[in-house]
Amino acid sequence: MCGIIGFIGDENVTPIIVKGLRRMEYRGYDSAGLSIRTNEGLRVIKSVGKINDLANVEDLNAISGYTGIGHTRWATHGKVNLENAHPLSSCAGEMSVVHNGIISNFQTLKKELEKEGHTFRSSTDSEVIIHLFEKYFKIGNDIKDAVLKTVNRLEGSFAFAIMLRDGEDIVGARCGTPLILGLGNNGNFLTSDILGFIEYTDKAIFLENKEIVVLGKHHFEISDFEGNLVAKEVTQVAWEFGTPTKEKYSHFTLKEILEQPLALERVISQDQKPIDLFCKKLKTRAKVVITGSGTSYHAGLYAKYVMRETAKISCDVVVSSEFKSQDVDHDTSVLVLSQSGETADALRATQIAKDAGCQVLSIVNVVGSSLARESDISLPLNCGPEVGVAATKSFTSQLALIYIIASRIGIGDDSLITSIPQKVESILGEAERIKKLVNGYTEARDFYYIARSIHIPIALEGALKMKELSYVHAEGMAAGELKHGPLALITQGTPVVVINPTDDSYQETLDNVVELKARGAKVIGISTVSHEVYDDFIPIPKVHPLLSPIIEVVPLQLLAYYAAVKMGQDPDYPRNLAKSVTVN
Repeated sequence: MCGIIGFIGDENVTPIIVKGLRRMEYRGYDSAGLSIRTNEGLRVIKSVGKINDLANVEDLNAISGYTGIGHTRWATHGKVNLENAHPLSSCAGEMSVVHNGIISNFQTLKKELEKEGHTFRSSTDSEVIIHLFEKYFKIGNDIKDAVLKTVNRLEGSFAFAIMLRDGEDIVGARCGTPLILGLGNNGNFLTSDILGFIEYTDKAIFLENKEIVVLGKHHFEISDFEGNLVAKEVTQVAWEFGTPTKEKYSHFTLKEILEQPLALERVISQDQKPIDLFCKKLKTRAKVVITGSGTSYHAGLYAKYVMRETAKISCDVVVSSEFKSQDVDHDTSVLVLSQSGETADALRATQIAKDAGCQVLSIVNVVGSSLARESDISLPLNCGPEVGVAATKSFTSQLALIYIIASRIGIGDDSLITSIPQKVESILGEAERIKKLVNGYTEARDFYYIARSIHIPIALEGALKMKELSYVHAEGMAAGELKHGPLALITQGTPVVVINPTDDSYQETLDNVVELKARGAKVIGISTVSHEVYDDFIPIPKVHPLLSPIIEVVPLQLLAYYAAVKMGQDPDYPRNLAKSVTVN
């Protein structure tokens, strides 16, 4: 995914665009750029790398104007280089575009446009947008007509903003990826994320699929792809969920790990009526299918265990990228889990479910996201913005809300969860111990995470965090599967993290640890009790077995974070990754 922003107003646009890009840098940090309408024409400044690198290209303080667009890129088509960085320009440099998404028919369009004399300067799919727009604008000199003709030629997913040298407006379009208007007193915004404008206004309009907007300083006009005007409601967004700062912390990732007790308090204390309605809706269909991607998929695996144990509901869990119509029918409730609510795979699964006549429910952290709006009913996590690319507090919040839902439906006791924030706080007190522990594993090139039963999703999540943040190969697996192949990978000193609280699976897992030690593994035990077989031990407090996963993932997050820092990686911005993947 990429971050895009546009502003037109009464204030100097350059610092506004740069600040907005900084807030959205988690959406992509391969390259960045901005285009400003000045008295001399469009000034395009681009750089490879992060937003800070723009200042090395040109003195941004010397560029002033009142209309501009900006972009922070996560590369899909084309290498990470200056030519492929956005904004991209028309042949004569009279127009600029910033784009998020994938144009699947760009090769056909590019050949057509090249035959007509258009010159392409990048190897991106995005550049066909500005050349198509240029072609149609020169025919009729009408910005709305040109963008309508453009979007109806494009296939794939896109959100884009276009600015002209001559003309007062910015024009944008959305198909499959998010685009939001921010309406302020001193001007208007067009962004892919509320974070791009929340400092200036809390009034937002969410564009739906296949809508365009012509945006002026104090006006806007929204139409569908047929050109019909569309009336939209203005949404007031919560200020407190849109102002993330690192405060005293070196990284957002650490800050968000440490925020988990507060995030869990928010989940537990939120309005109960929507939760009760959600539970009631979930039970109205005979079958339940849960879907999500990455960390949210692991939350879905946890949900499968909890639903079975407390609510006596048998669920299927399908990773969103593999979700098919054959997985569901009209008598299915599909529960979609997502942090951002904009992940393309999750939205695609949602559409498949709706087309099949399913009831779609979602749990999502971003209120007003595409997933929340597409769902029949949606519950917010309310855990606040999560800037670090690797999900941390959103994951534990998902687990907490899932437990509450399952308990309400079934025979569980949701009052048990009230002690969990304090328990997590106690684990965070072990941060220095974990930081020192990492020193003994800096040479490791492989990590293995094992567990049984309800703890297996946490083994998978712990391995994912290690991969995401430190770039060390890691695998999570069921402990009982070791002897069916993975044991062949264990050699002298191989690190194995064992998630082994004292429940029904404790002794069997301990037996597997003995097997590992016999083959030279170096074992890190995550448990409520120590044991001589562990080389290193991280204690966790004893809680109800179904709530234990919320507790035991926290030291794994810290382990991955400190490993990344020790190895010189930036945990906030893992290479090749972005916060939510808005392309398939």
